[in-house]
Amino acid sequence: MTDHNALIAKLSERFRTLSALMYDTGVDPARVDAEIAPLLAEDVLFTDPWQQGKGRANYRLGAAGFHAMFRFTLDIAQVGVQLTDDGKEGRAIIEGVMNLRPFGPWYTYPLRTILIYDFVVTDADSTPPGILIRAHEEMWSLAEMIAALPVTGWVYRRAFRPAFSRGFLVASWLSARARGVLPDFRSLDRRNR
Repeated sequence: MTDHNALIAKLSERFRTLSALMYDTGVDPARVDAEIAPLLAEDVLFTDPWQQGKGRANYRLGAAGFHAMFRFTLDIAQVGVQLTDDGKEGRAIIEGVMNLRPFGPWYTYPLRTILIYDFVVTDADSTPPGILIRAHEEMWSLAEMIAALPVTGWVYRRAFRPAFSRGFLVASWLSARARGVLPDFRSLDRRNR
């Protein structure tokens, strides 16, 4: 029987490898499908900010289309895996930057990405561990997408965000004052002397 911490380490490496494979369009889509399809539950659920789809066939079609439509790689910053106490189910979270290349090598659009996989451990003792992915969620920030655009991003970063921040602080001050919960900023100043 595999030790819990050793299994987490093996699963972390497994999900790092799978994510690097799936999020690199330099990898042949047939290879991606061959390696990923056996790991998908029949009713696997895929979710991202724009869509949600269910089923192994839909997942496989979406992965193939994703590789055909776009050019990208994933720089993985960190991987975390949590398991249930019995080690039979878990969740993997991968954080990194998806480097989208819509115009080939001339422009890279960096998009901070968080991937979440919910899975069942089917064989803890094999190397790599056997898994069945039940859900895969891809999260990225719409604000970061806007900020990374060449012209729109500049307006967003230089005009919209500062203006919205000031407006939010004015609204915060008015609300806190109306409810009588406005902080005493002078007390902080006295403690810092």
